[in-house]
Amino acid sequence: MSNKDTTQRSYMALAPLSSLAGIFINPLASTVTPLILFFIFRNSRPQVSKVALQTADLAFSIQLWIVLISLALMLGISLEWVVASEAKEMMGIATSVILVIFVVSLLFALYQALNGRGCTHIFSFKIAERVFNLINTRKSEKK
Repeated sequence: MSNKDTTQRSYMALAPLSSLAGIFINPLASTVTPLILFFIFRNSRPQVSKVALQTADLAFSIQLWIVLISLALMLGISLEWVVASEAKEMMGIATSVILVIFVVSLLFALYQALNGRGCTHIFSFKIAERVFNLINTRKSEKK
């Protein structure tokens, strides 16, 4: 394995690691730090930027899942399908399960990155990926 290949894999591992660290620092950091890495490596290292964008998408999607479940539980309370105390317990369980899924997904992404591969996250809505692909498509059409 060449030094260049090792450096590439190390850079690819930065996004999942930064997102994992972001969970314990600030939930917003788990999304923002991979996005920063995406913009840093967007032109110089496409593989690294792809992993960073996928990681940012996953982090944003996880936060969106928590918001959607919260909204569903609030709707259930307002329609009197769920009692508030039960909703609080369900939200705690749902948040725990989602965070475990997030950590496992990040650890898998880290493993894949260290092996020089990216991975697709099944719980990701792929919003950022779609937006940046759309922007790149429009830029290439204008040229």
